[in-house]
Amino acid sequence: MQGILQVMTPFFYDSAIERYQFSESHPLKPQRLALLRALMEAYGLPAHLDWRTPPQIDEAELRRIHTPEYIEVVRQLSVGAPVMEAHRWGFSAYGDNPPFLGMWEAALAYTSATVAAAYAVRDGAPLAINITGGLHHALPDRASGFCIFNDPAIAIHILRERFERVAYLDIDLHHGDGVQWIFYRDPHVLTVSIHESGQWLFPGTGFVNELGEGAAEGTSVNIPLAPYTDDAIWWEAFEAVVPRAFERFQPQALVLQMGCDPHYLDPLGHLCLTAQGWLRGVQWAKSLGLPMVALGGGGYNLTTVPRMWTLAIATLIGVELPNETPETFTWHDRIPTLSDHTLPSIDPADLEFARRYAAQQIGFWQRYWG
Repeated sequence: MQGILQVMTPFFYDSAIERYQFSESHPLKPQRLALLRALMEAYGLPAHLDWRTPPQIDEAELRRIHTPEYIEVVRQLSVGAPVMEAHRWGFSAYGDNPPFLGMWEAALAYTSATVAAAYAVRDGAPLAINITGGLHHALPDRASGFCIFNDPAIAIHILRERFERVAYLDIDLHHGDGVQWIFYRDPHVLTVSIHESGQWLFPGTGFVNELGEGAAEGTSVNIPLAPYTDDAIWWEAFEAVVPRAFERFQPQALVLQMGCDPHYLDPLGHLCLTAQGWLRGVQWAKSLGLPMVALGGGGYNLTTVPRMWTLAIATLIGVELPNETPETFTWHDRIPTLSDHTLPSIDPADLEFARRYAAQQIGFWQRYWG
């Protein structure tokens, strides 16, 4: 009797993404991806994946979301051409998105990988991964928050060619504002984001009253949380809101954004999750059994990003890994285990405030849904 042929998960990676660096001092460091690859290779994870270089994409894929004028601005700035009032397009030497030579090719690297993953799922794959994607802040005519092209929004657009209802779940530290606004009036797309509240953190949005407009009211679901939110509070808020939002919407496919910057060691935020606490969101998404495009996102601590994404990828494809990282891994001494053994130290008053704040957000959704 012949064995059943195992179909491996498509995993798209264009090495040009490792040149996506706004400046030497910028917090978004491509070294996080090199370390991730090294850790995955040390564990032998690539053998469980259908690792592919994505094909080049046509500019029409960018125009699904972005304006032709903005696309041309990115192309011009990428070669060092002067662009009048570049700040109007989100680019500034002194802001989050300083233009850099070669940024067109680097931005296309993560976008093409997401496009390939979305087509794979549209055409029947149960799961496809682009861990270099998930750049959720970009708007149709503006770069924002280290994001040039909004690849999650492009993925949703592609999935909508086959699936009537598509959900987007964002577990990044920051609100998935770009994706939300792009689909704010589209009743066929559910956007769910659990994040540190815009009261304290960029982009200053993502409050519970951002519900969607017109026929899409109720399809924008936000769970803003206070600084010092720990694993227990985060999961209580997630469990109280996210499953019910999905039950009401009944999505047929999912785009999952797995930003790992909610970790307590991340330098850009104030949430206090551990790797294993954050992973519960990934595990829940997998449990749905929906066709899924899985993307990366934020993450700015070089000792947390590689292990959290390794955990997430292994979880999604159903591979169990030893918690202790292999001694062959370059950073084994600095990243000895995948999970956290040291918990964040949080003042009881801060923890109580975070608990009350989360309860308010949960209460809003309980009242709204009745």
